[in-house]
Amino acid sequence: MKGIVETIGNAVERLALSAGEKRKLKQELEAALLEYESRRMERQADVVGEEARGNWLQRSWRPVVMLVFAGVILVGSFMELPVLEDSSRFWDLLEIGLGGYIVGRFKTRK
Repeated sequence: MKGIVETIGNAVERLALSAGEKRKLKQELEAALLEYESRRMERQADVVGEEARGNWLQRSWRPVVMLVFAGVILVGSFMELPVLEDSSRFWDLLEIGLGGYIVGRFKTRK
């Protein structure tokens, strides 16, 4: 997100506007980006919240998947698994899983 704000700021600086207008435009764009990010995170938390109110499978699929990932990592520490290579997409899945699980759980407890 910081990179997007910097890119927009640089684009605004190239516009033929007064310093006050540039500052106001930057503030409005940053506020719009923050609002978008906030709404996106709220929607993600809503999804997790709905899952938490569902049946056992709906409530438990994320923890079960994360336990399976932990099991794969544990087995991989004793034997060589291609899925655990640095170039594997497994790590991307793990990062997404952790991000969704942790952010969702944090937001639903507030």
